[in-house]
Amino acid sequence: MNKEKIFIIAGEDSGDLHGAKLVESIKNINPSAEFLGIGGSKMQSAGLVLTEHIKNLNVIGIFEVIKHYSRIKTIFNKTLAEIKKYKPDKIILIDYPGFNLRLAKKLKALGFDVTYFILPQVWAWKESRVKILKECCNKLVSIIPFEKSWFAQRGLNVHYAGHPLVKLSNKNYDRKKFCFRYNIPKENKIIILMPGSRQVEIKRHWQVFEQTVKILQTKHENLTFVLIEGENVNINSNLDLIKVKESQYEAIGVADAAIVCSGTATLEASMLRCPMVVCYKLSWATWFFAKAMSKVKYLSLTNLIAEDEIVEELLQDKMNAKKLSQSITSLLNPKNKYELLKKYDKLIMKLKNSENVYDSAAKYIYD
Repeated sequence: MNKEKIFIIAGEDSGDLHGAKLVESIKNINPSAEFLGIGGSKMQSAGLVLTEHIKNLNVIGIFEVIKHYSRIKTIFNKTLAEIKKYKPDKIILIDYPGFNLRLAKKLKALGFDVTYFILPQVWAWKESRVKILKECCNKLVSIIPFEKSWFAQRGLNVHYAGHPLVKLSNKNYDRKKFCFRYNIPKENKIIILMPGSRQVEIKRHWQVFEQTVKILQTKHENLTFVLIEGENVNINSNLDLIKVKESQYEAIGVADAAIVCSGTATLEASMLRCPMVVCYKLSWATWFFAKAMSKVKYLSLTNLIAEDEIVEELLQDKMNAKKLSQSITSLLNPKNKYELLKKYDKLIMKLKNSENVYDSAAKYIYD
């Protein structure tokens, strides 16, 4: 196959992970392909030459984007100029709709071949963005099962590649080895803390997490807390806890319960069958607008894909130490855990797909 130039854009940690895997699958089809674009360390390791690191784009919330608008606009203009100069054969946009949809409109006018992988959740809000996807993208690749029919009803052909995280359901981790490595007493219950992968999330969430841990420590004996720290954040705490930067799936897979900041992490915990309570806080202004514009009942991917509230969501003012500690106590009850695991198994079956997700996406891009 001829040498091809491919420009890829991801804007956050989850996109970096998916982008790296997609690059590897594309290389299997076309080993001579070269990659340039925006990503993180995972995409860089897979062979992407970075024009910008995702840490410079990690902004959440309407007003937060406004605050950093000048920097984001500079990166946007720089990216567009680089694409014009590079003249790629293919452009792949991964999630990150605020940036990527605006870019897609510019790229359409320039005649580029654009694929959108991991679609904006327009069924939740801003359905008007469907028009941009229809007019500005050559191919659309989804990882959410119900999106294929939802978009078909609106005249768009979407390829469902399967969900990449479902493979985690096949993982089995050795709890004894994990406990030995971190010197955790075998009788202890392991509680995972996942306050977010962005520094702005840590700023809003971590104080509540700390307060929750303190309450649980007073109400329960034999608890070990494991903090999963994102690649692009740093959390300082005086709490007695274990900090894990790598082998995150192993930690989740052997845990008894987890407090999880809403995002990709909720689906990871579901696939690893870890009982969890989901939480999240936005600025009050962003929360007000999000609530007013949202068309869905749930925030977490777990509940959205299940189309049912199978895990508890404590959002905004409901995200407090008292409620979180009560939820964790409930999850440590064997009966409650058993009922939740049955619901996880149904969700896992819903996401099962015979082909590797990234291989399926790569083949469709080249079809």
